[in-house]
Amino acid sequence: MAPTLTLTRDTSVGFKVRKLRAACRLTRRQLADFAGVSPEQVEHFERNLPVTLDVRRRILKELWARKIKK
Repeated sequence: MAPTLTLTRDTSVGFKVRKLRAACRLTRRQLADFAGVSPEQVEHFERNLPVTLDVRRRILKELWARKIKK
């Protein structure tokens, strides 16, 4: 029997993105404006709903840049 992979809320990428956004003291709208995407796309990413790879890249790039500045 093959082992199963269970994703919990704490291990999901979206949950980690939301925590990092909060740590940077950004609202979804602010992050969306900085990343050049819509607030709905940020919400979808945080909720692990489908978004394009380009949207994910833009959001992560912006969060990473802000994390490095701290």
